[in-house]
Amino acid sequence: MSTPVTSPPVQNHSGLNERDKVMAFVGILTVLFLASLNLTVVGSAMPRVISDLGGFHLYAWAFTAYSLATTITIPVVGTISDRVGRRPLILLGIAVFALGSVGLGFAHSMEQLIILRAVQGIGGGTLMAMSFTAIADLFTPIERGRYQGYTGAVWGVSSVVGPLVGGFLTDHLGWRSVFFVNLPFALLAAYFIWRFFRLPKPAQLPGTGRSFDTLGATLLAGAVTTLTLAMSWGGGTYAWTSAPILGLLAGALVLGVGYAFHSNRQAQPILDLGLLKDRGIATASLAGFLVSAGMYAAILYLPLYMQGVRGSSASGSGLALAPLMGGMILTSTLSGQLVSRTGRYKKLIVAGAFVAAAALVLASTLSLSTPIWLAVGTMVLLGIGLGPVNSQLTLAVQNASPREKLGSATSGNQFFRQIGGTLAVSLFGALVNAQLAGKLGAQLPAAARTLPAPLQEAIASPNLLTSPEASAQLGGALQKLGQPELLAQITAALRNVMVGAIDEVFLVSAILVALAFITALLLPERPLLDRQTQLAAKGENQRRAQATD
Repeated sequence: MSTPVTSPPVQNHSGLNERDKVMAFVGILTVLFLASLNLTVVGSAMPRVISDLGGFHLYAWAFTAYSLATTITIPVVGTISDRVGRRPLILLGIAVFALGSVGLGFAHSMEQLIILRAVQGIGGGTLMAMSFTAIADLFTPIERGRYQGYTGAVWGVSSVVGPLVGGFLTDHLGWRSVFFVNLPFALLAAYFIWRFFRLPKPAQLPGTGRSFDTLGATLLAGAVTTLTLAMSWGGGTYAWTSAPILGLLAGALVLGVGYAFHSNRQAQPILDLGLLKDRGIATASLAGFLVSAGMYAAILYLPLYMQGVRGSSASGSGLALAPLMGGMILTSTLSGQLVSRTGRYKKLIVAGAFVAAAALVLASTLSLSTPIWLAVGTMVLLGIGLGPVNSQLTLAVQNASPREKLGSATSGNQFFRQIGGTLAVSLFGALVNAQLAGKLGAQLPAAARTLPAPLQEAIASPNLLTSPEASAQLGGALQKLGQPELLAQITAALRNVMVGAIDEVFLVSAILVALAFITALLLPERPLLDRQTQLAAKGENQRRAQATD
């Protein structure tokens, strides 16, 4: 009687059985949710933070510090992960992020808060970079499309939930609770990663040692820092043509060129620019850089349109992004399923970029009288377009990358998107400021142009449209001057100028996303392999090698 043969657990190329693979992926989604939730949940609490800690002149730095630390961290940890693996860096990122969150909950000054936001940004950058790379470790190319789609859905959910959770916690438990809410998710993510994400250490690249490229990291960090400072301060703190801004831009250029020359002589540079020699990686990176404009235009200016121009409540404004994210969740998930079934991703990226560009053109026509259903429909359409682009561009980069450089390639793609978003935000801010400076005076009533200088500054600020406190303060000041009727006239003029400025932002972002569409047309589509095809190809290569020997 023969002994029955039992089949071993089904495994993918990672070596994990199916159960552990799924559980590890749950951990990755929790990590991604933790990192992406922080981007939106904190914004709701910051006005209350400023009220308690003071330091309004440092307000922007609470966001700049996090963004700067994240941008610098992404390429560094991506390269390191190709040497030591993703698991230790994910666990380290969770620990650093949690440590920064706890510290923020006990911050007693804006200076402390800014430093701790940078610490949190280091952890967040690590988690963002490793989340997308880890999917490539767990799944075969043909499977990745589906799971990259799920990451887009998680991002969309966190973008909707974040402002609501942040506002609720701030109102009922105080702003410090917004930072402590990260801890349960951090513990949950750490458990799943520690327990299930167990992969062999990556093979060492030929010609690489264990030394860290300190000079390269310093040059890259310097270039990113000076560029971020120039973009953050330009047009606001300093004029774009001022010596500090021109000096920062020149410094960013010199440091960037210096890094490019230095990295060409490194076997494993921090940000591997050599990967851009591959047309697939270069094209996907450029498309990601450009399409970030559409994403940031929507996230920043759709709520401003709803609350500032249309006069919706703060809570209603907080829900303005829900239709956008709903469309994004839908198409991100569906596109992933289609890619895993067909093995084709280029048409979805191209179609998504086209739809997003068209939606932004429609958004550039929004006015004071646009029906709400049309504005909501435009947001849904934009989300439908952005969904497959955001999720499947990462797949395109990973599919074109050598396996031993997956971390560097994936983090490089995230790096270029981050830089694209930073530049877009600065460009849009400059456009809005230019519109206010150039057109508001002509639309104000004559009596408003002769008001004292402090009131002139208040009139020129968009806060007048979004902050009931600012409107009440201006109304009180006008009441004392005996001109209370000016408040309604000033508000109407500001709304007219602001809707024109927002339309210009959407038009410029439409042009940038249209360029992303043209770029996507040039994207080479390489076949996505399933497990059986990979094994067959590996066996054929081994047979050829044996025949040669």
